[in-house]
Amino acid sequence: MKIGGLIEQRNLALYTIASLKDEPGSVADVLSIFAEKQINLAYITEGTAKDGTAVLAFCVDCDDKEKVDRLIRSTNIKNDYIKKREYTALIGIYGPHFREKPAIAVNLFHVLGEANINILGISSSISTISCVVDAQELDRAREAVLNHFDVP
Repeated sequence: MKIGGLIEQRNLALYTIASLKDEPGSVADVLSIFAEKQINLAYITEGTAKDGTAVLAFCVDCDDKEKVDRLIRSTNIKNDYIKKREYTALIGIYGPHFREKPAIAVNLFHVLGEANINILGISSSISTISCVVDAQELDRAREAVLNHFDVP
């Protein structure tokens, strides 16, 4: 299957914040503290938990993790709702025209699964599918993707 290319980023920390209010502006309120400090987020997802609260996940460069930790502590988010996983990486594939290739995501997930690589998070757009993986698995993930997909 032909794709436009491969995206990867090392040296990330994955944060998951659970039990946010699932209402307009709640995610913006949390993320604005990072924007004010010019901290780039390499990955962002948000969803709703079983109890109706919002769950926000994002990755930052590990060089920023102490600053992020301090900023999160300055909020009213309880520590037991925050999970941090260091030493993660992002691997993704990009189009063009992924909306015209309905099996592209499942192909990527099968390739990573067959390589015994656990996906810690998924984000997609009209032209990109990105997965957060353990940093130690990034090289194997890249090899598996390159062996399956036709990359220019």
